[in-house]
Order: sequence, then C-alpha cells, then structure tokens
Amino acid sequence: MADFRGLGFDPVPGSPDAVAEAARRCAVTAAQLQEIPSPGRIPEWAGRSAQALADRADRAAAGLAATREALRAAAGVLEGWAGTLLANHRRAEDLDRRAAAARRAVTAARDDVEQAETEAQFSPAARPNLAAARARLAARQDDLDHVLAEARDLERAHRAEATRVAERLSALGDGSPVPAAPGSAGITTHLETFSTVGRELGVTVAKTSAVPVTPPPGAVGAFAAALGGR
Repeated sequence: MADFRGLGFDPVPGSPDAVAEAARRCAVTAAQLQEIPSPGRIPEWAGRSAQALADRADRAAAGLAATREALRAAAGVLEGWAGTLLANHRRAEDLDRRAAAARRAVTAARDDVEQAETEAQFSPAARPNLAAARARLAARQDDLDHVLAEARDLERAHRAEATRVAERLSALGDGSPVPAAPGSAGITTHLETFSTVGRELGVTVAKTSAVPVTPPPGAVGAFAAALGGR
C-alpha cells in the first residue's frame, strides 16, 4: 500500500494489481463455464424420470449461462476500475510530492518567523522583517492547505464512486438494470473498500436468473481475497 507521508493519509486506497487479477479470474472462470457440457437427453432413458432430468439439466444450463455472463460483465467493471485506480494513484502521488514540498516550505518559513521574532525583541528596526516573515509563513500554509484540500476532494470522489461501482456489481446476474458508469473529467470509477466489492462480487458469482448454481469451488473466496489484496 502506498505511504502518503506528505498528505498524511491515503486518499485512494486499493491495489490496481489485485483488482486486475480479480478481473482476470472472472474472465477465466466465465470461459471455463462456457466449456462445461450439458448432460443432454439420454436416448436409452425415457419416461417421467428422464424428462425430470432433462428439465433439471435445462435449468442448470440456463443458470450457468447467467452466471457466465455476470462474470464477464464483472470482469469489465473490474478492468475499468483497475485502470482508474492506477491513474488516481498517480494523481495522489503527485499531490503527495506537492504536500511534502509544501510542508518543508512551511517549516522553513516558521523558522524564519522565530528568528525574526528574536531579532525584533532586540531591535525595533527588525519589525518589518518580522511582518514579512509572518506573511511568508501564511502564504506557505495556504499552499499546503490548498494541496490537502485537493487530496480531500479526491478522497470524497473516491468514496462516492465506490457506491456506484458496488451497485453495478450488485446488479449483475439478477436481471436488474446495470447503472451506467458516470462520466467525469477526472475521476470515474472508484471503490470505497475492497471488502465491499468482494461481497458484491461474491453475490454476483453465486446468483443466477434461473435457479441457484454452485460456483466453482473457491471462486467466491478467491475473488474476494484478490479484491482485498490478501
């Protein structure tokens, strides 16, 4: 996890690599489901029991198809999120560098004020220097506050987009309309926490529009673990 010492907090928590891996696993599992053969009808078997088996096989096939499509859609959502998270990490890193530089400038300006205060105690002629030093300190503090405000804006946008992305994942596989990804000049899709997305993706894998179908062993856990960076 990135260490944003200049900002003092992480405005964009998350691992692009973990999300990209989760997207890959969704795509791979969807492809594997595509290869599962249907039992079909058994020519030598007729009657009510044979019809019941055929009906059950048809329902299972429909469930697998729904799960497969949900996984493919989830892969697309996660791929977009991984790219956006990477871009926002770079944005946060730039803000962190600016914040670190601004903090150093504030420290230097504060030292100048302390020195000017000492000089002014012994020489009234030094008072203009003290006023100028205090003005510089105020300006440097304003610079730092501006950078921190930008970082907080980034954090708020991150949290707002988290809800929308989780809603998109949650809507997959149950026939609900998938909310469109919002367009913006900067931040597009973010996730508030990986645990939230892991839960939503787990629901996506497990539910279908027909009948419940058990996902491949360990699939839900694997996706949730990848999203959580574990």
